[in-house]
Amino acid sequence: KDLTHSKCKVPVKEELASSLHGALVHISKLIDEVRRLTEESAELEEKLEESMETSVYLSQASGETLVLQQKLLDSQETVVQLQKQLLDSKEEQLRAVTTSVKTSVQETVKEEFKTYSSVVKSGQQQMTPVTPTNIVSVVKKVVEEEDRSRNIMVFGLLEGESEDLVKKVGDVMEKIGEKPRMEVCRVGKAKDGKPRPVKITLSSSLNVSQILSKSRCLGETAQYKTVFLSPDRSYEQRAEHRTLVVDLKRRKTAEPNKRHFICNGTVNSVEKTAAQL
Repeated sequence: KDLTHSKCKVPVKEELASSLHGALVHISKLIDEVRRLTEESAELEEKLEESMETSVYLSQASGETLVLQQKLLDSQETVVQLQKQLLDSKEEQLRAVTTSVKTSVQETVKEEFKTYSSVVKSGQQQMTPVTPTNIVSVVKKVVEEEDRSRNIMVFGLLEGESEDLVKKVGDVMEKIGEKPRMEVCRVGKAKDGKPRPVKITLSSSLNVSQILSKSRCLGETAQYKTVFLSPDRSYEQRAEHRTLVVDLKRRKTAEPNKRHFICNGTVNSVEKTAAQL
C-alpha cells in the first residue's frame, strides 16, 4: 500500500512544477507587455505634449496672421484713398487747364472779332481772319503758357562737370525755407565761364508763386547773392521784361531816393522808408 501511494505522488509534483513554470512564463510575458505599454504610453504623452505645443503655436500664428491680414487690408484701403485723392487732384488740374484754355481762346477770339470790327469800320481792306488754324495756334500758345507757369528759371548758379544739380537746387530752396518736389535741368548751350540757366518744374503754378515771392531773400545771403529766380517767360515776354529792366535802371539813376521795382508788367516807384535811406 505504501509503495503504491509513493508512486502516485511523483506525477502530481511534476504537474504542479509544469503549471508553475507556465504561470511564471505567462507572468513574464505580462510584465514585458506592461513594460512595452508603459513605454508606448510615455511616447504618446510626449507626442501629445508636442501636439499641444504645436496647437498653441498654430493658434498664436493664426492670431498673428489675422492681425497681418487686417493691417494689409488697412494698407490697401489707404492706397485706394491715396489713389482717389491723386485722381481728384489730376481732375482738378485738368479742369483748371481746360478752363484756362477756354477762357484764353474766348478772349483771343473776341480780340480777333474786335480787330475785324475795327478794320471794317476804318475801311481797311487787309485783316487777319478768324480761322480754325488761328484758333489751333491760340490753343497751342495757351497750353505752352500753362506748362511754363509751373516752371522757374534759376540764373547765376555755378555749374560743374559732374554736379549734383538736384542737391544744388535743393540747397537754394532750403535757403528760402522751401522743400518742393521738383524736376531740374540745365538749358541752353554751355559758354566758357558762364553757367547755364536751370529750369525747375514744379507740380503747380501756386508753388511757383510761393517760391518766387521768397526769392528776394537770396540777395541777402553771401552764398547766393548773385543767384536769382524768375518765371519761365516766352520770347515775347523776355523782350518785354528787358524793356522794363532798362526802364527800371533809368529810374534808379534818375531817382535814387526812391525804391523802384517791377510788378505786374510795370515799373513802380515808392518813397524809401527811413531804414532804407
